Amino acid sequence: MFLPPVLVAFLVYQRLSRWLCLCSKKGMDKPFDIRERTFVFACSTIEAFPSDRHLGYVTLRVWSQLISAATSGGAHLEEAEAAASRAHFVTLNRGALRELRETRYWLRVVIATKLRGHEQAAALLGEAGELVAIVTTIVKRASAKLSRRSPQPGD
Repeated sequence: MFLPPVLVAFLVYQRLSRWLCLCSKKGMDKPFDIRERTFVFACSTIEAFPSDRHLGYVTLRVWSQLISAATSGGAHLEEAEAAASRAHFVTLNRGALRELRETRYWLRVVIATKLRGHEQAAALLGEAGELVAIVTTIVKRASAKLSRRSPQPGD
């Protein structure tokens, strides 16, 4: 399904406005819900993309990988919300964790090589690390619950 860019921008603005409203009411800087937080992070990553028309092949390639990974992490978490089972939930969260780790990797590449937009990428690196830590905890806890509930082979 194709959505006009103006409609996409409006929808993103609406969601970000809702988040800002919630955060200001609670005195928070970041949303508490991991799905909302990864959504904001994905939007921030897209906004950090250099707007120059004449970007080199390497810059475009690396930023493309970065944006793909950053947006995919949140998509996995959204999908995990509707998981059919606890095992499916764990699998989808592990996928999100892999994507967020990849995001952190590409951010480090952009910063280390000083590609265009490296200043904006540096601002995202801390949040990427926090998201990796949060999703790692989710995976560990959900996996522990799963292993307690499922019978061990040979029992």
